[in-house]
Amino acid sequence: MKKLPLFLWLALTMLGGADLPDFRTSDILVLQDGFIALKIENSADSDLALPPQARDKVFLSLAINGVRRAEYKVKAMDPTIFLRRSFIVFKTNFRSGQPMRIRIELNSEKAVPETDFSNNILEKDLLPPL
Repeated sequence: MKKLPLFLWLALTMLGGADLPDFRTSDILVLQDGFIALKIENSADSDLALPPQARDKVFLSLAINGVRRAEYKVKAMDPTIFLRRSFIVFKTNFRSGQPMRIRIELNSEKAVPETDFSNNILEKDLLPPL
């Protein structure tokens, strides 16, 4: 299964040099209702058509204070994130009731081919809303 992303990358490259996405979490927010939200960006210049087998792969992992708390599959993401130069605000089902350290990792299984996997991790200390 680890060869699938390389295969996808090669296939996309041979189909006219399609621009691969580059995902990153640009911010971790605490909304007014206390829920944690993530601003995720895609800096690609073209849209990405996902193969069906990628939909059941983990796309986003969330850890709170060093403990992995959730994994979200590709199919749980707003499909807008796979469009060129797009961003989404992904509201998690976790609330910030006390100070905590959040770690977000995108596309760790490399389910979706992209140009740069090195910018897929963001850690941030959060305070609860006032």
